[in-house]
Amino acid sequence: MPRTESCPELAEWEIEPLMASDELQLAGPAPRIALISPYGDISSVGLRLVASCLKRAGFEVRMIFLPISSLESRGDVPSDAYFYPKRVLEQVAQQCIGSLFIGISFMTNYYDRTRQLCRFLRDNLGIPVVLGGVHPTLMPQECAPFADYLCIGEGEEAATELALHLAQDGECGQIKNIWPTSDGLPVRGPLRPLVHNLDLLPFPDYDLLDDYVLLEDELVRMTPDLLRFFLREGPVKSVTGTAYYIMLTSRGCKFNCTYCCNTALKKKYPNQPWLRYRSPENIVEEITKAGEIMPFIGSIFFCDDSFLDRNVSELDRFAALYKERAKLPFFCLGTPYGITQEKMEILTDAGMRYIQVGIQTGSPRTTRLYRRDISNDKLLAVTDVIHKFSDRILPPRYDVIVDNPFETSRDVAETVRLLSRIKRPYFIQYFCLTLLPETELLRLAQEDGLIADMITQVYRKQLFYKRKTYLNCLLYLFNTPIPPVLIRYLAARPFRFLFDRRWFELTMGLVVRVRKRIFGAPGEGIKGLVGSRSPSH
Repeated sequence: MPRTESCPELAEWEIEPLMASDELQLAGPAPRIALISPYGDISSVGLRLVASCLKRAGFEVRMIFLPISSLESRGDVPSDAYFYPKRVLEQVAQQCIGSLFIGISFMTNYYDRTRQLCRFLRDNLGIPVVLGGVHPTLMPQECAPFADYLCIGEGEEAATELALHLAQDGECGQIKNIWPTSDGLPVRGPLRPLVHNLDLLPFPDYDLLDDYVLLEDELVRMTPDLLRFFLREGPVKSVTGTAYYIMLTSRGCKFNCTYCCNTALKKKYPNQPWLRYRSPENIVEEITKAGEIMPFIGSIFFCDDSFLDRNVSELDRFAALYKERAKLPFFCLGTPYGITQEKMEILTDAGMRYIQVGIQTGSPRTTRLYRRDISNDKLLAVTDVIHKFSDRILPPRYDVIVDNPFETSRDVAETVRLLSRIKRPYFIQYFCLTLLPETELLRLAQEDGLIADMITQVYRKQLFYKRKTYLNCLLYLFNTPIPPVLIRYLAARPFRFLFDRRWFELTMGLVVRVRKRIFGAPGEGIKGLVGSRSPSH
């Protein structure tokens, strides 16, 4: 069982256990279920967990990964990037023929392609389509017109129960978390309690028995070599240099940032603890199993929102087990609220070689807007703690949010000044502010008249496609050898008055396009990993 010290309210919550394993077992021949991930990162932890639960219940599962390189790029997004070519749709449909149902999990910025794919599959196959993930959970009425069922909230047990019902009598009945659709509208039903003992869930499925991946408009069988390639080319490839295994060791977040979907999602469970942790034993066991399946894994990436927010005793136990059984370098995310010198000492001794921390802004006004209760002095104190370990870890990465329509030039200049005070070495990663549905920040933007078109300004907003403004260019300079004091000087009011103009952004955009045309895009390095360009059947 996970320890309750990290989430003491669990002791008072009456937890409804997962259904007994014999209640979720298929009787008779094993139908196949197709699960599709549209993400650029093929780790797709949530979908792989659902696959494991379905297999545990006796079903066959075919997973199809459709990475979108153009949507994951850090440059201009091509106008056709939001839709699949017909050739790809046809190949996906071919692999879904005969499925009991087709499940797709997606977030808001994959809305266009998911809607297009669902309509094609429903029109041509007549197989039920089940949509799950963050966007269907927050916007069920929007997804209902192109789905047969919506999976609201956590889907492992709900998807398995739906599969059993469809396999046995072809009817759904009333299943918690599963909302059928009728005439393009969701038929709302009750929600399951959250899974509080995360140790009861199986590990994500990586057996490669029936997996496919999209390569340059061709759907091919996933092989160990391809899996190794994709696990090397993931979100932190510039840091690891090896194939790495992505893990989630918790669910939820204890903070209430106004831009985050976690804040919107937790409102569906007002009387339940939202943040839940797996036990250290369970975490290390998953790493051990993953290493047996994928011996090429060279490092571990814990992508929880707040890995270091655990208490010291929990991290101590994790570190002891990790050093004994895992023995791989690992990387993690952290919030400035949970980082202390004691925790850094425990984790670096266990093998932590890299940490990524959300700073987000240096403007006190924007900090209040985001509902992040932390001062610049506290942020600098945290970066000083991390700097003390610079001889034992790679340069840390600090996240900063840019292109916030609520911010003024002065707000961004305050972020420049904050970054200039952080001790080097470090790397700054910039994320464009994405106003997600049902978040407080989107509501404020709509009230202020800042959103004219939800599709282009919200649904197609990409995290890495930042504007080429003068101040964004100054922020980028922190990742160069240019002295921070000079960057801070260039953010002074006279320079902002001269250069923080539309003409500068247009000029820089032209420079980037010309450079790309001359030098081209970097190669994917994937040719030669597959023997045939056509999918196996």
